[in-house]
Amino acid sequence: MLRDSNVVPNVVVYNSLINGLCNSGRFKEENRFLQEMANRGISADVWTCSCLIHGHCLHGQWEEARRYFDEMMDRGISPNIVAFNILIDSHCRLQEAVELFDSMVDRGLAPNEITYNVLIDGKLDEAMQLFEEMKQNGVRPTIVPYTILLRGLYRVGRMKTAQKFLDEMQYIGQSPNEVTYSSIMDGLCKNGKMEEADRLADARKLFDEIPEKGLFPNVVTYNTMMGGLFRNRMFLEANKLIIDMEEKGCLPDSITYDTIIRGFLEGKETEKALQFLRMMRERKFAPIDLVVRALQAAAAIREVAITIGGVLSDGDN
Repeated sequence: MLRDSNVVPNVVVYNSLINGLCNSGRFKEENRFLQEMANRGISADVWTCSCLIHGHCLHGQWEEARRYFDEMMDRGISPNIVAFNILIDSHCRLQEAVELFDSMVDRGLAPNEITYNVLIDGKLDEAMQLFEEMKQNGVRPTIVPYTILLRGLYRVGRMKTAQKFLDEMQYIGQSPNEVTYSSIMDGLCKNGKMEEADRLADARKLFDEIPEKGLFPNVVTYNTMMGGLFRNRMFLEANKLIIDMEEKGCLPDSITYDTIIRGFLEGKETEKALQFLRMMRERKFAPIDLVVRALQAAAAIREVAITIGGVLSDGDN
């Protein structure tokens, strides 16, 4: 393509091409363009390497991404904070991520909020320690790391510590947003150390607070609350929440439909489940395997099987 045009490719043009190919998983073509760059005497720069690292991480090729990272340093190209953040984010084990973090600091690169966020989203105790280091290093935390920590703390039942972080967040002027509320509710609903009814009551209280703060629940917030109501077999309340969601103009996603269909099937309300399955079909969503199996188990009437078939066939188009 480049040979047939009057465009004289430079490193910026090649970086753009390589980025698109890597993100699409077209690694053979990416290698061809890398070779073409070398043949033309165009040296890869830090952005070339960052594109390669990001693309391979995106497709689960961690070792290949690390190889490019090591090659970049061997060739005297200093990785920038973007390259480090991408690689840190790809490491499942916090210790390895921390080692990369330390390497970054040793090279004189100042970690930014993205660096800390990908680290905090690891093991909770280590994450909290990193969060404190973040503040000691003069990085003013935004709402994102607070939200990540709050979700983890509520999920494991560390309510006092969670409240401390929530108070601290608001004290420094970071007001909870819809994502914060969704994360706290998610943590509460998945907290194995509280009675289900208590968890649900706390989650519902938070949900009702959202409009009082001038905010609007998003689809994740509704899905979280709805899941809790269905698990407690509070079908009337769940139905009211579905209506409220529609009236507020919050469009359901595939998770919403999966939650509703499964909830009504577990409550033996097959007709309601079918009603939402048809709506799901109209919106070109397909149920996850778990919901399909629940539908098949309820397929005492032929219409269920027909509707399932319709959804699945639509999902293939």
